[in-house]
Amino acid sequence: MNEYLVIQAARFGDLVQTKRLIQTLIARGSVRLLVDRALTRLASLLYPKAQVSGFPFHTKPTVDDIADMRAFLKQCTPQTITSVYNCNFSEMTAALCRHFETEQVVGYRPAASFSGGIERSHWTRLIFSMTRERCSSPLNLVDFWGGFASRPVEASSVNPTAKGGGRGIGIVMAGREVRRSLPAQLLAGIVKIYFSLLDGPQVYLLGSRTEQKAAAELLRFLPSSILSHVRNLTGKTDWDGLFHAVYGLDAVITPDTGTMHLAAHLGVPVKAFFLSSAWCHETGPYGNGHTVWQAAPDCAPCLESAPCSKGMRCLNLLQENAFLRSVALAENSNFSAGRCPVQEGIQLWKSGFDALGCVFSLIAGHDRNADERAVNRELIADGFFLSGNVTRSVTYDCDRSVRKHTYEKSIEDLNWMLPTRRYC
Repeated sequence: MNEYLVIQAARFGDLVQTKRLIQTLIARGSVRLLVDRALTRLASLLYPKAQVSGFPFHTKPTVDDIADMRAFLKQCTPQTITSVYNCNFSEMTAALCRHFETEQVVGYRPAASFSGGIERSHWTRLIFSMTRERCSSPLNLVDFWGGFASRPVEASSVNPTAKGGGRGIGIVMAGREVRRSLPAQLLAGIVKIYFSLLDGPQVYLLGSRTEQKAAAELLRFLPSSILSHVRNLTGKTDWDGLFHAVYGLDAVITPDTGTMHLAAHLGVPVKAFFLSSAWCHETGPYGNGHTVWQAAPDCAPCLESAPCSKGMRCLNLLQENAFLRSVALAENSNFSAGRCPVQEGIQLWKSGFDALGCVFSLIAGHDRNADERAVNRELIADGFFLSGNVTRSVTYDCDRSVRKHTYEKSIEDLNWMLPTRRYC
């Protein structure tokens, strides 16, 4: 039987978004999953068929940690492991991959040169080439990691179709980065809309201990008619408790967070609100039937690690009174095309699938990068670069001149060449 090792050393949301790759490999053999030690229980809940191990990737390992890793690698020999899928551009994970033969490692592997470094597979280099300008990013991260394996499972089989379970609504208080989170007053306005639409459901506030202050601030902006339905779970749930709290909800209202991806994993409808540092085409909720309100001023998307020199224009767009009216109208009209007017700089997207993977369809607003993104998806989906991973060709509705320009650019860049094997 084939045995595969997947190394996912990143955070909560990234672990959930590795699902297409892991499901593909589980269908072909046994899977060992190596994650940050703080996420071992979460990984076991997400992937009960995988054998999960943990290592302190984000803290300094102790002598005992090193001994445990040596014992782990003795079990995972080059003779027993068919392939290693390293999902992270990381010196530490690359060092672990030196335990295996070069041709066994897919994704990011240690460079063959004596000077060291990390080498990207051609698939990884291809997607990074396409995302030099993030505004036209073509792939959801789930599909990017899924593409590490040849012929990944059908995208529509990864997560359940979004469907409310009758247990109420979950409010995710904040993302890991402040610039992905909504101010309490704006979030309260959004909560009021969904509380009314769902006829006064139970409301669960979700988050870690660090979000308890944000939860207390939100409560100050909610009327007593809603407060009596609120259960504040911030800082009160472990991984098992969070699974239980999210499962069966009618909707989860959230910025770009790990809990958002957990909701999609469980088939709970996501109502996401993205500021410019989060881009729905890259990290939007994976599945059929989720919605994303995307702030998209001319400066979007941006990096949250870089200071904003634009006065947080994306947040200002969401704080206009017109925005809350748009949210209410869109929900009441069931996202009917043409019946969801939005102010300039706001986009409304709904998730679905094509042959390549998860794709977001524009319901309202203007997408200035539609043609470039469509070209990038077509160049992947028609097998020009990824022969064998997509079973049928897809033609996207995009401007022919843009398609010609992108094609000509692609053949000038060796990063776009995909040989038979994933490495030269």
